[in-house]
Amino acid sequence: MAIFRTQSRYIALVIAVAFVLGFVWQKNQRSLMDMLQYCNWQDGQVKEEIRSRSGLQMKIDEVFNKIQKLIPNVTFTFFNESTSGKNSNAFIVNPQEKHCVGEDLVVQLDMYDYLGKRKTYGGDFIRTRLFSPELGASVSGRIKDYNNGTYHIHFPLFWKGKVKVSAMLFHPSEGISALWRSRHSSLGVLGFKGKFVNYSQEVVTDCGFKVYTDQDVCEYLDPDDEEAFYCIKPPNLSCDLLNDMRAFELGVSYLTNEEKKLFQRSNIAVEIPQNFNIIDAADCERHNTTANPKCQTGMSSPFPSGYFYNNVWKPVYCNMTFYKTPENFTKCLQGKKLYLIGDSTLRQFIMHFTEGIKIVNYFGYHEKQWAKWAKTLLALNMEKDIYVSYKRHGFPLEHTLFYYFKEDRYTSRQIDQIAGGRDTIIVITMGQHFRQFPLHLYIRRAINIHRAIERIFLRSPETKVIIKTENTREMQAPVERIGDFHGYTQYLVLREVFQGTRVGFVDAWDMTVSSATANVHPPGYTFQSIMSMTFSFAC
Repeated sequence: MAIFRTQSRYIALVIAVAFVLGFVWQKNQRSLMDMLQYCNWQDGQVKEEIRSRSGLQMKIDEVFNKIQKLIPNVTFTFFNESTSGKNSNAFIVNPQEKHCVGEDLVVQLDMYDYLGKRKTYGGDFIRTRLFSPELGASVSGRIKDYNNGTYHIHFPLFWKGKVKVSAMLFHPSEGISALWRSRHSSLGVLGFKGKFVNYSQEVVTDCGFKVYTDQDVCEYLDPDDEEAFYCIKPPNLSCDLLNDMRAFELGVSYLTNEEKKLFQRSNIAVEIPQNFNIIDAADCERHNTTANPKCQTGMSSPFPSGYFYNNVWKPVYCNMTFYKTPENFTKCLQGKKLYLIGDSTLRQFIMHFTEGIKIVNYFGYHEKQWAKWAKTLLALNMEKDIYVSYKRHGFPLEHTLFYYFKEDRYTSRQIDQIAGGRDTIIVITMGQHFRQFPLHLYIRRAINIHRAIERIFLRSPETKVIIKTENTREMQAPVERIGDFHGYTQYLVLREVFQGTRVGFVDAWDMTVSSATANVHPPGYTFQSIMSMTFSFAC
Protein backbone atom coordinates (compact mmCIF):
# COMPACT_ATOMS: atom_id res chain seq x y z
CA MET A 1 0.00 0.00 0.00
CA ALA A 2 2.82 2.40 0.91
CA ILE A 3 4.50 1.57 -2.35
CA PHE A 4 1.27 2.38 -4.27
CA ARG A 5 0.85 5.80 -2.55
CA THR A 6 4.45 6.70 -3.36
CA GLN A 7 3.96 5.64 -6.99
CA SER A 8 0.71 7.65 -7.17
CA ARG A 9 2.41 10.76 -5.84
CA TYR A 10 5.28 10.16 -8.31
CA ILE A 11 2.86 9.73 -11.22
CA ALA A 12 0.98 12.89 -10.23
CA LEU A 13 4.24 14.80 -10.03
CA VAL A 14 5.28 13.55 -13.45
CA ILE A 15 1.93 14.56 -14.94
CA ALA A 16 2.19 18.01 -13.39
CA VAL A 17 5.73 18.51 -14.64
CA ALA A 18 4.71 17.26 -18.08
CA PHE A 19 1.81 19.71 -18.13
CA VAL A 20 4.08 22.63 -17.23
CA LEU A 21 6.72 21.54 -19.72
CA GLY A 22 4.05 21.11 -22.37
CA PHE A 23 2.81 24.63 -21.75
CA VAL A 24 6.31 26.02 -21.80
CA TRP A 25 7.16 24.03 -24.93
CA GLN A 26 4.02 25.22 -26.71
CA LYS A 27 4.78 28.80 -25.83
CA ASN A 28 8.44 28.47 -26.72
CA GLN A 29 7.53 26.65 -29.88
CA ARG A 30 5.57 29.69 -31.01
CA SER A 31 8.50 31.92 -30.10
CA LEU A 32 10.88 29.57 -31.83
CA MET A 33 8.70 29.50 -34.94
CA ASP A 34 8.55 33.28 -34.90
CA MET A 35 12.32 33.39 -34.51
CA LEU A 36 12.84 30.91 -37.32
CA GLN A 37 10.51 32.87 -39.55
CA TYR A 38 12.40 36.04 -38.65
CA CYS A 39 15.73 34.36 -39.31
CA ASN A 40 14.47 33.00 -42.60
CA TRP A 41 13.29 36.50 -43.56
CA GLN A 42 16.61 37.97 -42.51
CA ASP A 43 18.47 35.22 -44.34
CA GLY A 44 16.35 35.92 -47.40
CA GLN A 45 17.17 39.60 -47.19
CA VAL A 46 20.86 38.87 -46.80
CA LYS A 47 20.78 36.39 -49.67
CA GLU A 48 18.88 38.91 -51.80
CA GLU A 49 21.47 41.58 -51.02
CA ILE A 50 24.26 39.12 -51.82
CA ARG A 51 22.53 38.21 -55.07
CA SER A 52 22.19 41.91 -55.90
CA ARG A 53 25.81 42.61 -55.11
CA SER A 54 27.07 39.54 -56.88
CA GLY A 55 24.87 40.40 -59.86
CA LEU A 56 26.57 43.77 -60.17
CA GLN A 57 29.99 42.25 -59.60
CA MET A 58 29.31 39.54 -62.16
CA LYS A 59 28.45 42.21 -64.72
CA ILE A 60 31.63 44.12 -63.86
CA ASP A 61 33.70 40.97 -64.24
CA GLU A 62 31.99 40.15 -67.54
CA VAL A 63 32.88 43.52 -69.05
CA PHE A 64 36.39 43.43 -67.57
CA ASN A 65 37.06 39.98 -69.02
CA LYS A 66 35.96 41.14 -72.49
CA ILE A 67 38.47 43.97 -72.37
CA GLN A 68 41.22 41.82 -70.87
CA LYS A 69 40.96 39.36 -73.76
CA LEU A 70 42.14 42.17 -76.04
CA ILE A 71 45.26 42.80 -73.96
CA PRO A 72 48.49 40.99 -74.92
CA ASN A 73 50.18 39.02 -72.18
CA VAL A 74 53.79 39.61 -73.13
CA THR A 75 57.00 39.43 -71.17
CA PHE A 76 60.35 40.60 -72.51
CA THR A 77 63.85 41.01 -71.22
CA PHE A 78 65.44 43.57 -73.49
CA PHE A 79 64.15 46.76 -75.09
CA ASN A 80 65.41 45.67 -78.52
CA GLU A 81 62.94 42.76 -78.46
CA SER A 82 59.96 45.14 -78.49
CA THR A 83 58.12 46.37 -81.60
CA SER A 84 59.84 49.16 -83.50
CA GLY A 85 57.70 51.56 -85.49
CA LYS A 86 60.65 52.68 -87.62
CA ASN A 87 61.56 49.10 -88.56
CA SER A 88 57.99 48.15 -89.45
CA ASN A 89 56.38 48.91 -92.80
CA ALA A 90 53.03 49.69 -94.40
CA PHE A 91 51.78 48.86 -97.90
CA ILE A 92 48.47 48.76 -99.74
CA VAL A 93 46.67 45.44 -100.05
CA ASN A 94 45.58 44.80 -103.65
CA PRO A 95 46.69 48.16 -105.06
CA GLN A 96 44.62 49.41 -107.98
CA GLU A 97 45.03 52.06 -110.62
CA LYS A 98 41.88 53.74 -109.37
CA HIS A 99 40.42 53.66 -105.86
CA CYS A 100 36.74 54.55 -105.67
CA VAL A 101 34.73 56.55 -103.15
CA GLY A 102 32.48 54.16 -101.24
CA GLU A 103 35.09 51.41 -101.09
CA ASP A 104 37.62 50.53 -98.39
CA LEU A 105 41.30 51.20 -98.83
CA VAL A 106 43.09 48.37 -97.00
CA VAL A 107 46.61 48.98 -95.71
CA GLN A 108 48.71 46.16 -94.29
CA LEU A 109 51.20 46.68 -91.48
CA ASP A 110 54.04 44.22 -90.92
CA MET A 111 55.72 44.74 -87.58
CA TYR A 112 59.37 44.17 -86.66
CA ASP A 113 61.43 44.61 -83.51
CA TYR A 114 64.50 46.82 -83.06
CA LEU A 115 66.76 43.96 -84.17
CA GLY A 116 64.90 43.71 -87.47
CA LYS A 117 63.22 40.47 -86.48
CA ARG A 118 59.62 39.85 -87.63
CA LYS A 119 57.08 39.99 -84.82
CA THR A 120 55.10 36.79 -84.31
CA TYR A 121 52.32 38.17 -82.07
CA GLY A 122 50.02 41.18 -82.07
CA GLY A 123 48.61 43.51 -79.45
CA ASP A 124 50.41 46.70 -80.50
CA PHE A 125 48.53 49.95 -79.79
CA ILE A 126 48.27 51.56 -83.23
CA ARG A 127 46.51 54.80 -84.13
CA THR A 128 45.54 55.36 -87.76
CA ARG A 129 43.84 57.99 -89.89
CA LEU A 130 43.23 58.83 -93.55
CA PHE A 131 43.25 62.56 -94.31
CA SER A 132 43.21 65.30 -96.96
CA PRO A 133 44.46 68.53 -95.33
CA GLU A 134 43.36 70.79 -98.21
CA LEU A 135 39.79 69.45 -97.90
CA GLY A 136 39.61 69.55 -94.10
CA ALA A 137 38.83 65.82 -94.35
CA SER A 138 39.89 62.89 -92.16
CA VAL A 139 38.67 59.54 -90.88
CA SER A 140 39.89 56.89 -88.45
CA GLY A 141 40.92 53.45 -89.61
CA ARG A 142 39.41 50.18 -88.39
CA ILE A 143 42.19 47.84 -87.30
CA LYS A 144 42.18 44.07 -87.75
CA ASP A 145 44.84 42.33 -85.63
CA TYR A 146 45.84 38.91 -86.95
CA ASN A 147 47.87 38.26 -83.77
CA ASN A 148 50.97 37.32 -85.77
CA GLY A 149 52.60 40.71 -86.28
CA THR A 150 50.35 41.60 -89.23
CA TYR A 151 47.51 44.13 -89.17
CA HIS A 152 45.00 45.23 -91.77
CA ILE A 153 43.73 48.82 -91.56
CA HIS A 154 40.39 49.43 -93.28
CA PHE A 155 39.93 53.06 -94.36
CA PRO A 156 36.51 53.96 -95.81
CA LEU A 157 36.90 56.31 -98.78
CA PHE A 158 34.24 58.94 -98.08
CA TRP A 159 35.46 61.74 -100.37
CA LYS A 160 37.21 62.13 -103.68
CA GLY A 161 40.65 63.65 -104.00
CA LYS A 162 44.17 63.00 -102.86
CA VAL A 163 44.39 61.22 -99.51
CA LYS A 164 47.27 60.52 -97.17
CA VAL A 165 47.64 57.67 -94.69
CA SER A 166 48.99 57.93 -91.15
CA ALA A 167 49.71 54.78 -89.12
CA MET A 168 51.49 55.38 -85.84
CA LEU A 169 52.80 52.79 -83.44
CA PHE A 170 51.64 54.45 -80.25
CA HIS A 171 52.90 51.71 -77.90
CA PRO A 172 54.33 48.24 -78.64
CA SER A 173 52.52 45.17 -77.37
CA GLU A 174 55.24 44.77 -74.73
CA GLY A 175 54.37 48.23 -73.43
CA ILE A 176 50.63 47.54 -73.48
CA SER A 177 51.11 44.38 -71.42
CA ALA A 178 53.22 46.35 -68.95
CA LEU A 179 50.68 49.21 -68.68
CA TRP A 180 47.84 46.77 -68.07
CA ARG A 181 49.82 45.02 -65.33
CA SER A 182 50.81 48.34 -63.80
CA ARG A 183 47.24 49.66 -63.73
CA HIS A 184 46.04 46.63 -61.82
CA SER A 185 49.00 46.30 -59.45
CA SER A 186 47.44 48.64 -56.89
CA LEU A 187 44.30 50.60 -56.11
CA GLY A 188 45.65 53.58 -58.00
CA VAL A 189 48.62 55.90 -58.40
CA LEU A 190 46.84 58.97 -57.06
CA GLY A 191 46.44 59.76 -53.36
CA PHE A 192 43.96 62.00 -51.56
CA LYS A 193 43.87 64.25 -48.53
CA GLY A 194 40.61 64.97 -46.75
CA LYS A 195 40.07 68.05 -44.59
CA PHE A 196 37.73 67.69 -41.62
CA VAL A 197 36.35 71.02 -40.35
CA ASN A 198 34.68 71.75 -37.02
CA TYR A 199 34.32 75.50 -36.49
CA SER A 200 37.91 76.78 -36.35
CA GLN A 201 39.40 73.29 -36.01
CA GLU A 202 40.79 71.72 -39.17
CA VAL A 203 42.40 68.29 -39.44
CA VAL A 204 43.81 66.77 -42.66
CA THR A 205 44.06 62.99 -43.03
CA ASP A 206 44.72 60.43 -45.77
CA CYS A 207 41.82 59.24 -47.94
CA GLY A 208 41.39 56.82 -50.83
CA PHE A 209 39.74 53.67 -52.05
CA LYS A 210 41.77 52.01 -49.32
CA VAL A 211 43.80 53.47 -46.47
CA TYR A 212 46.54 51.60 -44.67
CA THR A 213 46.37 52.45 -40.97
CA ASP A 214 45.81 51.09 -37.48
CA GLN A 215 43.68 54.13 -36.64
CA ASP A 216 39.90 54.40 -36.86
CA VAL A 217 38.62 54.77 -40.41
CA CYS A 218 35.58 56.58 -41.83
CA GLU A 219 33.75 54.65 -44.54
CA TYR A 220 31.77 56.66 -47.08
CA LEU A 221 29.54 54.01 -48.61
CA ASP A 222 26.83 54.11 -51.24
CA PRO A 223 25.25 50.68 -50.56
CA ASP A 224 22.98 50.73 -53.61
CA ASP A 225 25.82 51.22 -56.07
CA GLU A 226 28.42 49.45 -53.87
CA GLU A 227 30.71 52.46 -54.13
CA ALA A 228 32.98 53.27 -51.19
CA PHE A 229 36.02 55.27 -50.22
CA TYR A 230 37.70 55.82 -46.88
CA CYS A 231 39.46 58.43 -44.77
CA ILE A 232 41.45 58.11 -41.57
CA LYS A 233 39.17 59.39 -38.81
CA PRO A 234 40.57 62.37 -36.88
CA PRO A 235 40.49 61.93 -33.10
CA ASN A 236 37.40 63.45 -31.48
CA LEU A 237 35.87 64.47 -34.83
CA SER A 238 32.86 62.96 -36.57
CA CYS A 239 33.14 61.37 -40.00
CA ASP A 240 30.37 63.75 -41.11
CA LEU A 241 32.80 66.65 -40.83
CA LEU A 242 34.72 65.76 -44.00
CA ASN A 243 34.55 69.08 -45.84
CA ASP A 244 37.27 69.38 -48.48
CA MET A 245 39.37 67.08 -50.63
CA ARG A 246 42.47 67.32 -52.76
CA ALA A 247 44.58 64.88 -54.75
CA PHE A 248 48.31 64.35 -55.04
CA GLU A 249 50.56 62.07 -57.05
CA LEU A 250 51.87 59.11 -55.10
CA GLY A 251 54.98 59.07 -57.27
CA VAL A 252 55.01 55.30 -57.58
CA SER A 253 55.69 53.16 -60.64
CA TYR A 254 55.05 49.49 -61.30
CA LEU A 255 57.19 49.35 -64.44
CA THR A 256 60.66 47.86 -64.66
CA ASN A 257 63.52 50.05 -65.85
CA GLU A 258 63.55 48.22 -69.19
CA GLU A 259 59.79 48.79 -69.59
CA LYS A 260 60.17 52.51 -68.86
CA LYS A 261 62.36 52.85 -71.96
CA LEU A 262 59.32 51.96 -74.05
CA PHE A 263 57.58 55.14 -72.90
CA GLN A 264 60.25 57.70 -73.59
CA ARG A 265 58.70 60.42 -75.73
CA SER A 266 60.77 59.45 -78.80
CA ASN A 267 59.25 55.96 -78.68
CA ILE A 268 55.60 57.13 -78.51
CA ALA A 269 53.45 57.63 -81.62
CA VAL A 270 56.16 56.65 -84.12
CA GLU A 271 55.05 56.91 -87.74
CA ILE A 272 55.34 53.58 -89.58
CA PRO A 273 57.17 53.96 -92.95
CA GLN A 274 55.06 53.55 -96.11
CA ASN A 275 56.08 52.15 -99.47
CA PHE A 276 53.32 53.92 -101.42
CA ASN A 277 52.59 57.45 -102.55
CA ILE A 278 49.56 59.67 -102.06
CA ILE A 279 46.37 57.94 -103.22
CA ASP A 280 43.82 59.62 -105.49
CA ALA A 281 40.25 58.57 -104.71
CA ALA A 282 37.82 58.90 -107.62
CA ASP A 283 34.06 59.24 -107.68
CA CYS A 284 33.15 56.05 -109.55
CA GLU A 285 29.37 56.38 -109.11
CA ARG A 286 29.25 53.13 -107.13
CA HIS A 287 28.55 54.39 -103.64
CA ASN A 288 25.18 54.59 -101.93
CA THR A 289 23.84 58.14 -101.69
CA THR A 290 20.77 57.40 -99.53
CA ALA A 291 20.11 60.25 -97.11
CA ASN A 292 20.59 59.49 -93.43
CA PRO A 293 17.85 60.18 -90.88
CA LYS A 294 18.27 62.93 -88.30
CA CYS A 295 20.48 61.99 -85.36
CA GLN A 296 18.30 60.67 -82.52
CA THR A 297 18.94 59.05 -79.18
CA GLY A 298 18.98 55.26 -79.29
CA MET A 299 20.85 54.99 -82.57
CA SER A 300 23.69 52.49 -82.75
CA SER A 301 27.10 54.07 -83.34
CA PRO A 302 29.49 52.04 -85.56
CA PHE A 303 33.26 52.50 -85.82
CA PRO A 304 34.37 54.61 -87.46
CA SER A 305 31.28 56.59 -86.55
CA GLY A 306 31.91 59.38 -89.03
CA TYR A 307 34.49 61.54 -90.74
CA PHE A 308 35.45 65.19 -91.08
CA TYR A 309 34.85 67.07 -94.31
CA ASN A 310 35.34 70.84 -94.60
CA ASN A 311 36.26 70.58 -90.91
CA VAL A 312 32.71 69.50 -90.02
CA TRP A 313 31.89 66.07 -88.61
CA LYS A 314 29.75 63.86 -90.85
CA PRO A 315 28.25 60.89 -88.93
CA VAL A 316 27.89 57.85 -91.17
CA TYR A 317 24.60 56.72 -89.61
CA CYS A 318 22.63 59.96 -89.11
CA ASN A 319 22.36 63.57 -90.20
CA MET A 320 24.01 65.96 -87.73
CA THR A 321 22.81 69.54 -87.31
CA PHE A 322 25.77 71.91 -87.27
CA TYR A 323 25.56 74.26 -84.28
CA LYS A 324 27.79 77.31 -84.51
CA THR A 325 26.01 80.60 -83.91
CA PRO A 326 24.41 81.87 -80.68
CA GLU A 327 21.04 81.70 -82.45
CA ASN A 328 21.57 77.99 -83.24
CA PHE A 329 22.13 77.09 -79.61
CA THR A 330 19.48 79.46 -78.24
CA LYS A 331 16.82 77.90 -80.46
CA CYS A 332 17.84 74.45 -79.20
CA LEU A 333 18.01 75.32 -75.50
CA GLN A 334 15.14 77.79 -75.11
CA GLY A 335 12.79 76.64 -72.36
CA LYS A 336 15.07 73.77 -71.38
CA LYS A 337 17.21 72.65 -68.47
CA LEU A 338 20.66 71.35 -69.37
CA TYR A 339 22.58 69.30 -66.81
CA LEU A 340 26.28 68.77 -67.53
CA ILE A 341 27.74 66.05 -65.29
CA GLY A 342 31.36 65.06 -65.67
CA ASP A 343 34.82 66.57 -65.91
CA SER A 344 36.42 69.67 -67.41
CA THR A 345 35.72 68.49 -70.96
CA LEU A 346 32.06 69.20 -70.20
CA ARG A 347 32.94 72.38 -68.34
CA GLN A 348 34.07 73.50 -71.80
CA PHE A 349 30.39 73.47 -72.78
CA ILE A 350 29.24 75.93 -70.12
CA MET A 351 32.34 78.09 -70.73
CA HIS A 352 31.40 78.22 -74.41
CA PHE A 353 27.83 79.27 -73.58
CA THR A 354 28.89 81.98 -71.12
CA GLU A 355 32.30 83.27 -72.27
CA GLY A 356 32.15 82.25 -75.93
CA ILE A 357 28.79 82.81 -77.62
CA LYS A 358 27.32 84.44 -74.45
CA ILE A 359 23.79 83.05 -74.53
CA VAL A 360 23.69 82.63 -70.72
CA ASN A 361 25.30 84.36 -67.75
CA TYR A 362 26.99 82.77 -64.76
CA PHE A 363 25.09 82.95 -61.50
CA GLY A 364 27.36 83.72 -58.52
CA TYR A 365 30.61 83.02 -60.41
CA HIS A 366 32.87 85.91 -61.39
CA GLU A 367 35.98 84.12 -62.64
CA LYS A 368 37.08 83.42 -66.20
CA GLN A 369 38.45 80.48 -68.16
CA TRP A 370 39.73 77.61 -65.99
CA ALA A 371 39.87 79.44 -62.65
CA LYS A 372 38.35 77.28 -59.90
CA TRP A 373 37.54 74.69 -62.55
CA ALA A 374 36.30 72.11 -60.03
CA LYS A 375 33.58 74.46 -58.79
CA THR A 376 29.91 73.72 -59.45
CA LEU A 377 28.57 76.24 -61.97
CA LEU A 378 25.14 77.59 -62.84
CA ALA A 379 24.29 79.81 -65.83
CA LEU A 380 20.94 81.33 -66.78
CA ASN A 381 19.14 83.22 -69.48
CA MET A 382 15.98 84.55 -67.82
CA GLU A 383 14.52 85.99 -71.00
CA LYS A 384 14.83 82.76 -73.00
CA ASP A 385 14.22 80.50 -69.99
CA ILE A 386 17.53 78.62 -70.36
CA TYR A 387 19.08 76.80 -67.39
CA VAL A 388 22.57 75.29 -67.60
CA SER A 389 24.38 73.62 -64.69
CA TYR A 390 27.76 71.93 -64.47
CA LYS A 391 28.71 69.50 -61.68
CA ARG A 392 31.61 67.15 -61.13
CA HIS A 393 31.07 63.42 -61.59
CA GLY A 394 32.14 62.76 -57.99
CA PHE A 395 35.10 61.02 -56.43
CA PRO A 396 37.80 60.51 -57.71
CA LEU A 397 38.86 63.93 -58.95
CA GLU A 398 42.42 64.96 -59.73
CA HIS A 399 42.66 68.44 -58.23
CA THR A 400 45.75 69.47 -56.32
CA LEU A 401 44.02 72.26 -54.35
CA PHE A 402 41.41 71.63 -51.69
CA TYR A 403 37.90 71.91 -53.12
CA TYR A 404 34.53 71.80 -51.37
CA PHE A 405 33.66 68.13 -51.19
CA LYS A 406 30.30 68.00 -49.44
CA GLU A 407 28.35 68.73 -52.61
CA ASP A 408 29.97 65.80 -54.42
CA ARG A 409 27.55 63.14 -55.60
CA TYR A 410 28.16 60.20 -57.87
CA THR A 411 26.70 60.72 -61.34
CA SER A 412 24.07 58.05 -60.72
CA ARG A 413 22.86 59.90 -57.62
CA GLN A 414 22.73 63.20 -59.48
CA ILE A 415 20.58 61.57 -62.15
CA ASP A 416 18.26 60.20 -59.45
CA GLN A 417 17.75 63.75 -58.16
CA ILE A 418 16.61 65.06 -61.57
CA ALA A 419 12.89 64.84 -62.31
CA GLY A 420 13.43 64.71 -66.06
CA GLY A 421 10.91 65.38 -68.79
CA ARG A 422 10.73 66.54 -72.40
CA ASP A 423 12.53 69.81 -71.59
CA THR A 424 15.38 68.15 -69.70
CA ILE A 425 18.76 67.35 -71.27
CA ILE A 426 21.46 65.44 -69.38
CA VAL A 427 24.98 65.21 -70.81
CA ILE A 428 27.41 62.86 -69.07
CA THR A 429 31.09 62.13 -69.45
CA MET A 430 33.79 60.53 -67.34
CA GLY A 431 37.21 59.11 -67.99
CA GLN A 432 40.23 61.37 -67.62
CA HIS A 433 40.17 61.25 -63.79
CA PHE A 434 39.69 57.46 -63.75
CA ARG A 435 42.75 56.56 -65.83
CA GLN A 436 44.85 56.37 -62.66
CA PHE A 437 42.87 53.54 -61.07
CA PRO A 438 42.04 49.90 -61.88
CA LEU A 439 39.53 49.46 -64.69
CA HIS A 440 37.06 47.65 -62.40
CA LEU A 441 36.30 50.96 -60.72
CA TYR A 442 35.48 52.63 -64.03
CA ILE A 443 33.29 49.71 -65.14
CA ARG A 444 31.34 49.82 -61.87
CA ARG A 445 30.72 53.53 -62.29
CA ALA A 446 29.60 53.11 -65.91
CA ILE A 447 27.15 50.32 -65.03
CA ASN A 448 25.71 52.33 -62.14
CA ILE A 449 25.18 55.30 -64.45
CA HIS A 450 23.47 52.98 -66.92
CA ARG A 451 21.11 51.77 -64.17
CA ALA A 452 20.32 55.35 -63.11
CA ILE A 453 19.52 56.24 -66.74
CA GLU A 454 17.12 53.31 -66.90
CA ARG A 455 15.41 54.64 -63.76
CA ILE A 456 14.96 58.15 -65.16
CA PHE A 457 13.56 56.71 -68.39
CA LEU A 458 10.96 54.82 -66.35
CA ARG A 459 9.71 57.96 -64.62
CA SER A 460 10.41 60.44 -67.46
CA PRO A 461 10.78 58.63 -70.79
CA GLU A 462 11.03 61.89 -72.77
CA THR A 463 14.25 62.94 -71.01
CA LYS A 464 17.19 63.30 -73.40
CA VAL A 465 20.41 61.67 -72.14
CA ILE A 466 23.68 61.96 -74.04
CA ILE A 467 26.90 60.08 -73.26
CA LYS A 468 30.10 61.78 -74.43
CA THR A 469 33.08 59.46 -74.53
CA GLU A 470 36.40 60.75 -73.33
CA ASN A 471 38.82 62.10 -75.90
CA THR A 472 42.53 61.78 -76.58
CA ARG A 473 44.96 64.02 -74.75
CA GLU A 474 48.51 65.36 -74.92
CA MET A 475 51.14 62.86 -76.04
CA GLN A 476 53.55 64.08 -73.38
CA ALA A 477 51.09 63.16 -70.62
CA PRO A 478 52.57 60.67 -68.10
CA VAL A 479 51.86 57.37 -69.84
CA GLU A 480 51.69 55.06 -66.83
CA ARG A 481 49.37 57.40 -64.97
CA ILE A 482 47.09 59.07 -67.51
CA GLY A 483 48.19 57.92 -70.97
CA ASP A 484 45.79 57.39 -73.87
CA PHE A 485 45.93 53.61 -73.72
CA HIS A 486 44.06 53.77 -70.40
CA GLY A 487 41.58 56.11 -72.04
CA TYR A 488 41.11 53.71 -74.94
CA THR A 489 40.19 50.81 -72.67
CA GLN A 490 37.66 53.05 -70.92
CA TYR A 491 36.27 54.07 -74.31
CA LEU A 492 35.73 50.37 -75.06
CA VAL A 493 33.94 49.99 -71.72
CA LEU A 494 31.47 52.77 -72.58
CA ARG A 495 30.74 51.23 -75.98
CA GLU A 496 30.09 47.89 -74.27
CA VAL A 497 27.97 49.16 -71.37
CA PHE A 498 25.77 51.58 -73.33
CA GLN A 499 25.20 49.61 -76.52
CA GLY A 500 21.47 49.22 -77.13
CA THR A 501 20.62 51.97 -74.63
CA ARG A 502 18.27 54.82 -75.61
CA VAL A 503 20.94 57.49 -75.27
CA GLY A 504 22.83 59.69 -77.68
CA PHE A 505 26.40 58.41 -78.02
CA VAL A 506 28.91 61.13 -78.89
CA ASP A 507 32.06 59.34 -80.02
CA ALA A 508 34.57 62.02 -79.01
CA TRP A 509 37.34 59.41 -79.08
CA ASP A 510 36.76 58.73 -82.78
CA MET A 511 36.50 62.47 -83.51
CA THR A 512 39.77 63.35 -81.79
CA VAL A 513 41.67 60.44 -83.33
CA SER A 514 40.35 61.41 -86.76
CA SER A 515 41.29 65.08 -86.39
CA ALA A 516 44.64 64.21 -84.72
CA THR A 517 43.75 66.35 -81.73
CA ALA A 518 46.24 65.91 -78.89
CA ASN A 519 44.61 68.15 -76.32
CA VAL A 520 42.57 67.09 -73.31
CA HIS A 521 40.30 70.06 -74.12
CA PRO A 522 39.78 69.77 -77.89
CA PRO A 523 39.95 73.15 -79.64
CA GLY A 524 38.47 74.64 -82.78
CA TYR A 525 36.46 72.65 -85.26
CA THR A 526 36.82 69.40 -83.29
CA PHE A 527 35.12 70.95 -80.27
CA GLN A 528 32.44 72.52 -82.48
CA SER A 529 31.62 69.12 -83.93
CA ILE A 530 31.51 67.49 -80.49
CA MET A 531 29.04 70.18 -79.43
CA SER A 532 27.02 69.83 -82.64
CA MET A 533 26.77 66.06 -82.29
CA THR A 534 25.66 66.43 -78.67
CA PHE A 535 22.86 68.87 -79.39
CA SER A 536 21.75 67.08 -82.54
CA PHE A 537 20.73 64.31 -80.15
CA ALA A 538 19.31 66.77 -77.61
CA CYS A 539 17.10 68.91 -79.85
